[in-house]
Amino acid sequence: MSEYRFTDGNLLVLYAIHRGKSADGSSLPDYVQERVNIGLETYNIIMKSRPDKHKTMVMIVGEPGPSEKVKELLVKGGVKPEIIAIDSESKNIGQTVDYIYDMISKKPNPPMVYFIASVWLHDTYNTTAIKMKGIKTQFYGALDHRPVHEVEQEKALDAPKKGGEYYKRKLTNKAVDVVLNIIFPD
Repeated sequence: MSEYRFTDGNLLVLYAIHRGKSADGSSLPDYVQERVNIGLETYNIIMKSRPDKHKTMVMIVGEPGPSEKVKELLVKGGVKPEIIAIDSESKNIGQTVDYIYDMISKKPNPPMVYFIASVWLHDTYNTTAIKMKGIKTQFYGALDHRPVHEVEQEKALDAPKKGGEYYKRKLTNKAVDVVLNIIFPD
């Protein structure tokens, strides 16, 4: 039996939280617009190829003002406004993943989750999405042309906390190292 449950529907999560100098407030930064473009491409692929396309929902994660701008771009791109929801409560990827998991884990057949963010958030997403067992997820990374120091500052704000999985993995790695050192001494 598969570890995943049968999916019923699609959930596109567009991570539009942005901070730093590039976030001036008057317009969306280029890297957020790049995420919107990836979101529109993903939406169009789903609409053309998935049999459960009529059960698709788009969730924008971000501050209310920029999220409304993202919603306008999505509607201009062909997404129906009634399937778009805005989550302005989540402040980082960990809170977003928790919110999504709480929302869809109770369903007998949860939707396929497409998470769209900057490509440098992939590691952060992978470490926080571990808790979404049994739910199919796909990460799509959009290009981010900001300076490295600005990306590193934002990445530090989104860094996941070390949980039980981290320590379990560290202990397992240590045990393997000890066994290998006993079997193959220098």
